[in-house]
Amino acid sequence: MDLSTLLARLKPRAAAKATEHLGITCSPSRLSAAVVRADGDGRAHLLGQVGFEGDLDMAQISRWLRKNKLKPDSATLMLPGDEYQILPFDAPSVPAVERAEATRWRIKDMIDFPVEDACVDCLMLPAPDGQGQSSHALAIVSRRQQVREWMQRVRKAGIELSAVDIPELALRNLLALQPTPNACALLRIGATRASLIVVWKGELCTFRRFEISAPQFAAADLHSRQAQFERLGLEVQRTADAFERQFYGTAIERVWVEQSVPEVDLVQQLAPQVTLRVQPFALGDWMNLERLPVPPADTPTPPPNLIAVGAAVRATLVARDEVAA
Repeated sequence: MDLSTLLARLKPRAAAKATEHLGITCSPSRLSAAVVRADGDGRAHLLGQVGFEGDLDMAQISRWLRKNKLKPDSATLMLPGDEYQILPFDAPSVPAVERAEATRWRIKDMIDFPVEDACVDCLMLPAPDGQGQSSHALAIVSRRQQVREWMQRVRKAGIELSAVDIPELALRNLLALQPTPNACALLRIGATRASLIVVWKGELCTFRRFEISAPQFAAADLHSRQAQFERLGLEVQRTADAFERQFYGTAIERVWVEQSVPEVDLVQQLAPQVTLRVQPFALGDWMNLERLPVPPADTPTPPPNLIAVGAAVRATLVARDEVAA
C-alpha cells in the first residue's frame, strides 16, 4: 500500500456544514494536539489545543477530548521528522492515479532500505513560470512498518485516524489559509530544530531544516545568540535566492516567523540579516481563536503548536475550495 493510501491524501473529503478536526504531532519529549472547526464556508476556528510533556501516551489526547466535550470528525497524525524523507526528483510522465507507484521506482536507489518496504507519495511542483505543473516533484518516503506502528498507537487510544501526514505540509496548510499571488515562507524554530518552508500556488516548493532549536536560542548568551542569528539569516537568504532562481515566475513576498523563543524577538533579530520582508506569524491573524475554559493560574496554557494546528486545518482548506467551486 502506497503513501497515498496509508498516509494522507492531500485533500480530505469536504463537508457542507461545520465539522471539527483533530491534529496530532509528536516530538521526542512532547505530545501536542489541536482541534479546528471548519465552517461550511471554509473559515477556520481553533477550538482548543493541548501539550503533554514527557509521556507520549496517546490516551492523554482521548481524555482531553472527552473532558472538553470535543468530538472531532477526523484526525490527522504528523510523522516525526526523523521517520520520513523528502526527495526532489524528476516527475514521471504518467496519469495522476499512477504517480505514486511510478515514483516508487524512480526513488528506489535514493533510499537505504528496500523500496518494497516503503510508503511513497509524490508532490508535484508548479512550473518555474507559474504556468501549469513542473517536470520536477518531491517524493515523500517513509518505512511502512513505522507508519503502521503510529497508526496502531493512535487507534489503540480510541482515536479514529483519518490520515498521516508530514509537518512541512501542516505548515503549508497554514499559509494556504490566506493565499497570495507571490510565494511566501514560514520559519518555525521548534523544540529540536528549525524548519523553513516556501509555498507558492498552494504547493510546498522548498523546505529546509536547520539544526538549531528554541532551547538553544533561549540558553545562549548575547554573543552566541548573535552568531546564531547571523548563521540562520545566511541560510534563510540562501534558500530564498535558490528558490527564486528555480521559480523565476515569482518572488518571496515575505517570511513569516513564529515567535517561539520566550523573551527573544526573532523578527527583530533576523530582519537585519536578510534582504526579505520579515513579519511575525500570529495565529490569530490567520484563523479565529476560540478559547476553552481558562485553566488555573498555576497551569498556564502553552502557545498552540503550529504543526498540530496545521494538521487540523486540512479539512478547512477543502471546505473553502468546495465553496469557491
